[in-house]
Amino acid sequence: MRPARARDFDAVWAIETESFGTDRFPRRNLRRLLSRRSAAFLIAGAPPLGYALVLFRRGAGVARLYSIATSKAARGRGVGAALVKAAAACAKSRGSDRLRLEVRVSNKAAIALYSKAGFSILKESPGYYEDGETALKMEKRLATAEERRK
Repeated sequence: MRPARARDFDAVWAIETESFGTDRFPRRNLRRLLSRRSAAFLIAGAPPLGYALVLFRRGAGVARLYSIATSKAARGRGVGAALVKAAAACAKSRGSDRLRLEVRVSNKAAIALYSKAGFSILKESPGYYEDGETALKMEKRLATAEERRK
């Protein structure tokens, strides 16, 4: 696991287009996020087998796992779980005490992955996606109660 570099962009874009038919990141926006301080772009594997994009807002204790994807060849090999774990560790290291995400209600494999990683469902958001599908908003606490009191 490592931070993405500009030279990773073509591989990241290939994973993005392979993974998402709709709700795909615009290419220009994805490229721009590679160099933003408010974003952490993590790469798994060499050559890249997957990526996770975590967004941060100044002063907020909540980070957002905005996008995560693995190549078809890497699916079922633990790459997604490793990316989720790395995204949570990254968010915690940058001072976040929670990590949130949205996932399609039909994406049972991702929901199972996030649940196993300690995320819980906060709420359903009907019509969240472009095609009208419902999203589950999920959250993982990154800090213990004792750490939050400090």
